[in-house]
Amino acid sequence: MSVRVAKKARKSRPGPAAPATPAVPARRRGPAPAKRRRCILSRRELSTAALIRFVAGPDNIITADLAERLPGRGLWLSASRAALEEARGNGSFARAARGAVKLRDGLADLVAEQLALRALNYLGLALRSGVIAIGHDQVRADLSAGRAAVLLQAGDGAPRARARMRALAGGLPSVEMFTRGELSDALGRADIVHAALRPSRLSDMFLQESGRLAGFRAIGESRLPVAGDTANEIADRVGNE
Repeated sequence: MSVRVAKKARKSRPGPAAPATPAVPARRRGPAPAKRRRCILSRRELSTAALIRFVAGPDNIITADLAERLPGRGLWLSASRAALEEARGNGSFARAARGAVKLRDGLADLVAEQLALRALNYLGLALRSGVIAIGHDQVRADLSAGRAAVLLQAGDGAPRARARMRALAGGLPSVEMFTRGELSDALGRADIVHAALRPSRLSDMFLQESGRLAGFRAIGESRLPVAGDTANEIADRVGNE
């Protein structure tokens, strides 16, 4: 009996463990395709990446909802100062809201300020995530190695140095709408003129906010993509040219 039990026990022993299957790194998810909405001024259906959502609050005051989260009927308008001023003057907001509304003085300046802050906040997040190169030499190295998706330069930097970096960037998007002070504050370093974002969700969001901001402030020598194009897609296209 004891011998039979021992044999049984030996048979029931587990065999050698199968080799572990190596983990496959997850691919970076791109941004969800942009939705489309109708502009209350032009009546054209556009990508939301080229529009700004406004809502009428309980007091019927029109408020910009840049994060697109506020409750209420969305009033979508092309992202530009000219469109906002025209819509203010011709009653587009009231018609879209189906009632009397009020617009604060200086609303366009407020929207421009909020858009700039949103774009600069994405730079701070990119710094913490390690997807940004800062400084002339690091940016040049990233551009030369094909690691960059967006070239970012201070609009008040030396024109010749900026032109040389743009030439090196080839067809990549180039954003030159911010000053040295704005870039330095956003990235916590002094006197920043050159930076480069690598392909990531953050670079896509920075480009989108910069594209909307372009309708409200001077863009200088910026080279901005068509609304809805992602930094990753543009970098792939440039790399294949």
